[in-house]
Amino acid sequence: MEQNCKVSPPINFNCWKHHAGFIKKQIQSVLHIQEIDKLKTVLLKVGESQMDLYYGNYSPMEISEQVVNYLKEKKVFLPERYKNWLSENDYKLINLFDKSVWTLRLGEDAEKYVHIHPGRCSPNTGRVKALTLKTAIFTLCCEKLGEPKLSSRELINYIRKKYLNEPPLKSISKENGLGKLLELLR
Repeated sequence: MEQNCKVSPPINFNCWKHHAGFIKKQIQSVLHIQEIDKLKTVLLKVGESQMDLYYGNYSPMEISEQVVNYLKEKKVFLPERYKNWLSENDYKLINLFDKSVWTLRLGEDAEKYVHIHPGRCSPNTGRVKALTLKTAIFTLCCEKLGEPKLSSRELINYIRKKYLNEPPLKSISKENGLGKLLELLR
């Protein structure tokens, strides 16, 4: 299980928060229950708020390559030029070839100074709460390993208690929220 996706500098992209394809691959790579225990540390970077999750066909590397090419075309690829380019609004929105919209911000790392994430209401993205995303990831990892043998709702509530210190859910709808996200990540 990877800590995060590999993209070339200067791109900073948290795939655990923003890339469904990356998350699916990480879930499929889980081989031992011990990895699920380590997952809690990895998912701390997801935070506690809402985020946009890209579920389009581009890999993290393809996304970062398109962003880098755009910055080079605009002649704002170098750190100081990039920073000046952003100075008006603190962020810029750009479109990728699949029509998805991406937000570019100034990263905190000098080497990875181009922080990217999907834009709100963008094609090929959906808004998701951090707790819902964490619950879905833990649930699918546990399902893959066959641990423990519980119904879907019982497993979700077991995970919410054991790994997330959250109260149980009374119901889960397949049409929205957690149920919809589980289907997307399966």
